[in-house]
Amino acid sequence: MKKLLLLLSICLTLSCNKDLDKKLSSKSWRVESVTVSPAMTSGNKTSTNYLELMGPQSCAATTTLTFSDKGIFTSGSNGALCDLFYDPNSSPVTWTREGEQITISSSPQSPFTLKGNKLTRTTSTTSAGGTIYTFEYVYKAQ
Repeated sequence: MKKLLLLLSICLTLSCNKDLDKKLSSKSWRVESVTVSPAMTSGNKTSTNYLELMGPQSCAATTTLTFSDKGIFTSGSNGALCDLFYDPNSSPVTWTREGEQITISSSPQSPFTLKGNKLTRTTSTTSAGGTIYTFEYVYKAQ
């Protein structure tokens, strides 16, 4: 009986993992919000809403992520001049998942977290003036 329960639990675990991979790779993920802390100033506007600061047609506001079932990750934007960030000679970026954590090969220090139909990611950058800004990105399945 113990062997049967062990086998059943292994099968359930493996099937759940495949379901999460399929959930991730069967959809596109569109940016829903980006919160910056501390508040940032752009022009004459100060806000923690980074998408508001950058504008609705900006690269940040039009970002879409895809995770292929073959393990390839892509990120694209259709804002003005967004193609300047694209390097056609770069190597493919891959993704791996462990539980709810999705790691991208190009930035393993900032993994995504998958919960329900949302992906979140936190990154930090230091400005020329020495201020450390923390960005929380939220993407929603489309």
